[in-house]
Amino acid sequence: MSAGESDLRRGMAVLDQYRSQLEALLQQQEIIRISLEEHMRARETLLRYQKAGAGAEVLMPVGANSFVVAEARDPERAFVGIGSDLIVHDAIPAQLERLDARIKSISEAANAIGQRIGQVQERAEAQGAFVQDLYARLQGEQGERS
Repeated sequence: MSAGESDLRRGMAVLDQYRSQLEALLQQQEIIRISLEEHMRARETLLRYQKAGAGAEVLMPVGANSFVVAEARDPERAFVGIGSDLIVHDAIPAQLERLDARIKSISEAANAIGQRIGQVQERAEAQGAFVQDLYARLQGEQGERS
């Protein structure tokens, strides 16, 4: 194996690593997107529940795009998970503050992942161009020997 072929193999291995990193980052980005949507939906549901007022019939989401009809009994408070399987009954404004903080944190994570994806894509494109150029040179050298 010539030095050029060895360089080509190493270059392709690096390119494969970039592709693997990119795939992992894209999966993380999807998980973050789903989490952000869930938090935004919870925020909107709490706001609408509070606005509906006591005694109003409301559609309550139960997951998987399914809903039940419910009567708003206490539109100023709701249950919220605070971690480690703990749930508290708290005022909706306090819950909205928690959700807003989580949404901000998730959005920052989404932006960081987006930037990282851009960086890895740039590196992968540069590495792909390098590998293509190296391959073309090796093909040219083999053509000259024939």
